[in-house]
Amino acid sequence: MKSKNKKILLRYGENPNQKAYLISNNLKTVFDYQINGKKLSYNNIIDLDSGLRCLNEFSEPTCIIVKHTNPCGVASAKEINKAFQKSYESDKKSAFGGIIFLNRKVNSRLANIITKKFFEMVVAPSFETKAIKILKRKKNFKLLKTPSIENKKMDYKSTMFGDIHQTKDDDKINKKFINLVSNKKTSSKFIEDLIFSLKVVKHLKSNAVVLSNNKQTLGLSQGQSNRVDALKFAIKNKKKYFKDIRFVCASDGFFPFTDSIDILKKNGCKIIAQPSGSVND
Repeated sequence: MKSKNKKILLRYGENPNQKAYLISNNLKTVFDYQINGKKLSYNNIIDLDSGLRCLNEFSEPTCIIVKHTNPCGVASAKEINKAFQKSYESDKKSAFGGIIFLNRKVNSRLANIITKKFFEMVVAPSFETKAIKILKRKKNFKLLKTPSIENKKMDYKSTMFGDIHQTKDDDKINKKFINLVSNKKTSSKFIEDLIFSLKVVKHLKSNAVVLSNNKQTLGLSQGQSNRVDALKFAIKNKKKYFKDIRFVCASDGFFPFTDSIDILKKNGCKIIAQPSGSVND
């Protein structure tokens, strides 16, 4: 049973000169899941929406670090502490001041590791009691239990012409999602890395590119105006932290020419996934 719409005033909007509020028709709002720190801001709520949408793609232990709405490091592993470490090492510089999203309980060992770095918030399904005590030592550090909020069937965006609506992109990304179009086959490991990359690139702003290995992002690029620059940006980040490691590439944009493929081949890419439909596929 739903309650009437709640209007909750926020300190300010995206910038201090903007007024803002949240309207929710759920019995509990996102604020009811906060267990420590300053009241969530407008930008916090936008980041939470972005991070949780991406995290929902994964069932195995996974960590996502979000900065300015976009993931800057994503990793999966057999246990959550390792997933966090891999996610952080994906791009340590961008992770500074970011929000950590985890899909497993936060233990005291992980809490101690997190407090040694600068982050704004940790979001997880649960926290060990000792972990909460450790994390609360950081003044104003925000802790949030993963909200259990109804997943609406439609997305909408406000424009100057009115609100536009569309159904959610809920397609499951797995082996059935991809189609081999080349004569060469690859290993099951690289296929798993490719599926991992596709789950991440789905939640980046176009043109977006994800380079990964061993279920860890090595280079990310989002919001670039053309696919070649997007690719070069991702490779630049990969070279900075991971040098000669082989990798797979997922792109949300077409590769209609061989320029992008030539760049990937030169830099050690083993397999590429891109949307079909371009005339020059």
